[in-house]
Amino acid sequence: MSSYITFPRLRFRDRLDYETVCEVWCHCFREPERFLSGAIPCELISASDFTDYHRISPERVARFGHLKKFDLVYAGAMETWKKKVKNWRLAARCIPKLCRELKLRALVIGTADAEFPPCPWITFSPPRPWSELLAQLMHARFLFVPNTLDASPRLLTEALCLNVPVVVNRNILGGWKYVNRFTGTFFDDERNVVELAAACLEPSVTPREWFRSNYGPYLAGQRLLRLLRSVDSELTERSNLSVVEPVADSKC
Repeated sequence: MSSYITFPRLRFRDRLDYETVCEVWCHCFREPERFLSGAIPCELISASDFTDYHRISPERVARFGHLKKFDLVYAGAMETWKKKVKNWRLAARCIPKLCRELKLRALVIGTADAEFPPCPWITFSPPRPWSELLAQLMHARFLFVPNTLDASPRLLTEALCLNVPVVVNRNILGGWKYVNRFTGTFFDDERNVVELAAACLEPSVTPREWFRSNYGPYLAGQRLLRLLRSVDSELTERSNLSVVEPVADSKC
């Protein structure tokens, strides 16, 4: 399953040809032929498709107390390599503009630096416990996702489960399939981010309802089962696997 940048087509990788040791492949790409040989059955299925909206809901996350509220949340990074994946430079150009022109307050996970200096409307924070970050996100007006190399952005689908719209880089590698008029909007760069993000401040979007109707463990599991049946027709629904990502804090 493709869930790390352009895997299995990585610039630096071991010698194992992963496609030859798999019977099927789950990918996140708009153009899978750029990253996969096409020699085995493949399907547009991401790890984030299995995000459980029963476990991540406004009702359950609300139990984690009252925290300072922000209008937008951006999950940046502390490490240099992660900042590239999270598109720190673009965030540094867009977020101050969003805050200034739309009068918003932002929570940025990461440390202010020369590229992204401190700003009166922005709170920089080190990484927070998963449950606390979800609680902050639940009260946000949108999640800001300038990422490009992100293959399976779990926080994006968690935002949708919390009924929080998303403002996403049009060139994101994975997660693009979750963005539509019901869930949020795409943007290109600082030239149109304010105009497009403003649309997410309207109450007409219904991200949680849309995600429940299209993804989650059961529907994603059904898609995975159909793919697996292409190589083993005797598989039954009872034998279907649940794909989940472990989290450090399992309280939520």
